[in-house]
Amino acid sequence: MKTFRVIVRFSANSLQQVLSNVPVFLLFFFSKLVRYGLFLLFLILLFNGVTSVMGYSREQMLMFYLIYNLIDTTAQLMFREVYRFRPLIVSGGFDAVLTKPFSPIIRSLFGGPDFIDFGVLLIIVATTIYVANTYIHPSWLQIILFLAMIINSLLIAAAFHILVLGIGIITFSVDHLVMIFRDLTALMRIPVDMFTNPIRSILTFVIPVGIMFTYPAKVLFGLLSWQLVVVSFVFGGLSLYLSLKFWHYSLRQYQSASS
Repeated sequence: MKTFRVIVRFSANSLQQVLSNVPVFLLFFFSKLVRYGLFLLFLILLFNGVTSVMGYSREQMLMFYLIYNLIDTTAQLMFREVYRFRPLIVSGGFDAVLTKPFSPIIRSLFGGPDFIDFGVLLIIVATTIYVANTYIHPSWLQIILFLAMIINSLLIAAAFHILVLGIGIITFSVDHLVMIFRDLTALMRIPVDMFTNPIRSILTFVIPVGIMFTYPAKVLFGLLSWQLVVVSFVFGGLSLYLSLKFWHYSLRQYQSASS
């Protein structure tokens, strides 16, 4: 409960900052909608006169894109503070974080949620529910597994951001690693199945962005075997565990701003 109250306080402070400049908030909000809408228009034009691509129907491709944005936007909303971590290290502000009576990883991950993405996320969630109920008709088991896979995807996203934080403590490099991650995840606006091997295997089992973005949709369609479902959860748990181990290792290497 103490950790939850701290996260709520961080979120309230971040929301106050966003609402302090409403025109800028609206500008970013509508620009994000335009960016998502343009790619959606591309998918519609792509399927003009085509019934399927790689065995996936137009509705399934639309769901892949919606679920990609659902996971990606949620991760950006939750972990936006990672993008501001390097100035905290360089300025010596991380020294003050380490003296506070709560975990520094909470401050580094959840210290500034991006509420500009929150409005976009609500639209994505509503659209995803509508398309799923209208065209996909998943069973209750598929829905439950889908929600579990979404949580697993966010665990993998958290693991990567924790890894970036740890590397940032040791090397002061954060921005480039985050941008590399953003570029890799952008590939997953289409199913990982559309890539040829060995790229498909690398994007699934080495850099598990395929598990993050493609597998939840395939579970919702009933196209993922139970073996791969288990493998996905193993990847999620293992990646989070290893990233936390690396985080603790990096904290032991931190020498503070005075050094």
